[in-house]
Amino acid sequence: MQAVESGVARYADEMTSTPNDTRHGRTRFASTGPGTRIAYDPGLESRASDPLPTPVVLLHPLLGDRASLNGLRDALSGSAGCSRRVIVPEARGHGASAALANRRLSLTDLAADVLAVLDAESIVAVHLIGEGLGGATAFELARRRPDRVRSLTLITPPLWGLLAGDADPAVRAAGEATRRVARQVADLADRGQTDRALDLYLDDRLGPGWRERTERSRLGRLRRHAGALAAALTALDSYLVTPDDVRGIVTPTLLLSSDDPTQVDRLVIERLAAGLPGSHVATTIPDSGEAVLHDRVIAFVSMS
Repeated sequence: MQAVESGVARYADEMTSTPNDTRHGRTRFASTGPGTRIAYDPGLESRASDPLPTPVVLLHPLLGDRASLNGLRDALSGSAGCSRRVIVPEARGHGASAALANRRLSLTDLAADVLAVLDAESIVAVHLIGEGLGGATAFELARRRPDRVRSLTLITPPLWGLLAGDADPAVRAAGEATRRVARQVADLADRGQTDRALDLYLDDRLGPGWRERTERSRLGRLRRHAGALAAALTALDSYLVTPDDVRGIVTPTLLLSSDDPTQVDRLVIERLAAGLPGSHVATTIPDSGEAVLHDRVIAFVSMS
């Protein structure tokens, strides 16, 4: 696997702003080369007279965008004792970032995109927080470039490949079943069968009837980002992680699961917790809501 290198990084504000403009919601762009435009919210920028602590980068899940993490972004950027610059990139195929024209994508590519954003902003190191696909990207970046990651928070990372070599046949079978479904979803999406792909992918995560329970605006965003399913799921399916890879993570790490994790989500968290060095923190959030998750992330970032 190729090393993560940042490549060419450049940015431009989409919105007209003054040097003192510190609003959330601006859009800048970074790139690692032709066709890899990465959109991101640069967050609150400190003035020289009032520097902020180490910035945070939030990486959203598959089918999400920067808005998916607004609650956590606001908590980190406005919390007493934890007021930080929070940068939120949008992965390829999501939001205002470049669309994915084919299935040629890897976690190494996604990690390089994040590095391009850091280089565009002249940021040396960050607290890195990723959910879902963003968690897998964060893991790869911390593995390849630990010097750029001050702390690592992984929320339900789909590191299914970690289960492929497990000693327990039932665990291996569960991981392979999830990867098999991911391949089926990727094939459906690649053939343009968007609704079938979304149903197969989200029924297991949100439960049958998820469409009826989902707001129309969110349904629109899911369909808009469904073009990323084929490439992203292929990248996750092909990303094999060994116990040695996990033990090699030297960054302080917090592990969190979603409110209602799948069996494979739980198994991945358990194997990560068992493999990470003893100084790392492992926590599961069982049906406790966003406020508790935000509080735990803020506490972890503040002490790292």
